[in-house]
Amino acid sequence: MVRWSLRSKLVTLVALALLPVVGLAAWQAKLQEESVVSQRAAALGSLSDLAAARYAGLFEASRRLLTAACAEESAEQSASAEPSTATAGRCGGYLSKLLAAYPGQYSSALVTDEQGIARCASDPKAVGISFADRDVFEKARSARGVVIGDTIASRIAPHAIIPIAVPVIRDGTFRGMCAVGVTLSALAQVAAQGEASGGTAVAVVDRSGAAVGGDVMVMRRLPVPARLKEALTGAQTGFSDFGQDGSLYEFRVQPVGGHALFVVVSAPVSDTPLASAGAWAGFCLVVLASIIVLLVIWFGADRLCVRPLRYIQDFADKVARGENITLSPPRLWSPEMASVGAGVTAMAAAIASREAALRANLEQRDHMLREIHHRVKNNLQMISSLLNLQAGEIRSPRIRRFFGDAQNRVLTLSILHRHLYERSSWSLVDFQQFISDLVRQISVGRTRGGQVTPRYHIRAPIMAVGPDTAIPIGLIVTEAVSIALTHDFSAAATPEIRIETSERGGEVQLVIEDNGVARDDGASIPDGKGGFALTLIRGLAMQLGGEVTIERKPEGGDRVIVVFPTPAADEPVNA
Repeated sequence: MVRWSLRSKLVTLVALALLPVVGLAAWQAKLQEESVVSQRAAALGSLSDLAAARYAGLFEASRRLLTAACAEESAEQSASAEPSTATAGRCGGYLSKLLAAYPGQYSSALVTDEQGIARCASDPKAVGISFADRDVFEKARSARGVVIGDTIASRIAPHAIIPIAVPVIRDGTFRGMCAVGVTLSALAQVAAQGEASGGTAVAVVDRSGAAVGGDVMVMRRLPVPARLKEALTGAQTGFSDFGQDGSLYEFRVQPVGGHALFVVVSAPVSDTPLASAGAWAGFCLVVLASIIVLLVIWFGADRLCVRPLRYIQDFADKVARGENITLSPPRLWSPEMASVGAGVTAMAAAIASREAALRANLEQRDHMLREIHHRVKNNLQMISSLLNLQAGEIRSPRIRRFFGDAQNRVLTLSILHRHLYERSSWSLVDFQQFISDLVRQISVGRTRGGQVTPRYHIRAPIMAVGPDTAIPIGLIVTEAVSIALTHDFSAAATPEIRIETSERGGEVQLVIEDNGVARDDGASIPDGKGGFALTLIRGLAMQLGGEVTIERKPEGGDRVIVVFPTPAADEPVNA
């Protein structure tokens, strides 16, 4: 499981605390962005409504003008196949005088008969020209009110116009039409009046998507006619697209003039990532401030908490290793960290004091144990010497041999205590060195004159054992070697006493054997099977928790095999 540091936890907690603030800022920025979009849509809608109202006013004024003109007697009488010259003249003068009151707004006005031939016109050149092929004539023939035609090139004036006509009805029969042409310059003036601030612009298009009014730069903002026609056919009131100048605009479309013309209002829309920077500026500032706060906490925690704690940890590690140092921080700490440092310093001083007291107690204990082992060893050696002196007064060889065996047993304990006080450890002895010293002491004075002296072959692993294991093993080796030294080695090619110890599978095998011949009628152990030496060896083997096997070798000599569990040392071998 991953453990987080204090600094990471602190920064995480602060980040969690800042999450609601960041979320609220994001929500506010989103609302502001939606508000900007809705305000722009509302502005486009308002501007399109205003432009449509102005265009509608223009066409309404044209309708009234045309209705009034057609109601004039001369104009109504001119709507016949053969009007009189005087009637046509009065009609033409009336129309000319009427259009003069609206300079630049209308190109011409005329009255046709039922065949579409102009019989009266504000411009005399139009009289006699057929307008039956115009869509406005067909609309007027089938309508009973004002109709608006498609944008056309005027046959009288050198510019395009939008024709507006009303049918002339007499006795319920179509007798002709009364028409007037609205100039595109008039539409442009209305469009100019409809422009608003903020980069919006107004243009007028027909059903094919072609622009019929507005400034040239405004018309370049419109998409291609095919795209406009698609929007008009699909009755799209608002959409976004690229204009012919390559910029992205938002468009609002509204019909005017009986769905023959359409007002198109455009507003620029930026497609760059910074387009909505205004709406998200507050959110970005909140995020930036949060990042700065987290960085300040991260580095502040490192400087004010992590580094002092790391220094205190290093100080504690050095104190644990026994180094004599003082706590001297490289910079001024906060009162809390200074208090922690003072506590650690006091703890280190207390630990050092206790260690000094324990060291003194241990040295005193070591000295006492060394003195105790030394005195025990001296006492045992004194006992061995007394036994040796007492044995000198005994005339019986058998009893003298018994005294020698007892002396060897006491000598074994003496050697063990010498090893204990000579080593730095009071609980372990070197197994191999202990057996070597033991055999050397036993063999001293045990070889009689004229007898062959056997060689000792000792092989034991370098291991340390405690007194509970060393004493039984030492006594077993003492008894077995003492028995072997009573044998006759004169017949052996290489007289030797072999002592081998090996570890195998959690057990230790001790083998003591010789190649001499027993001197007392072939018995493998003096005193027979029930002798004291055999009883002692078996009892010591049982004390070790093992088993003993004593056998006579076919080629001569005895073999003692002791198998016992590997002792668990209280400390390492090299202690």
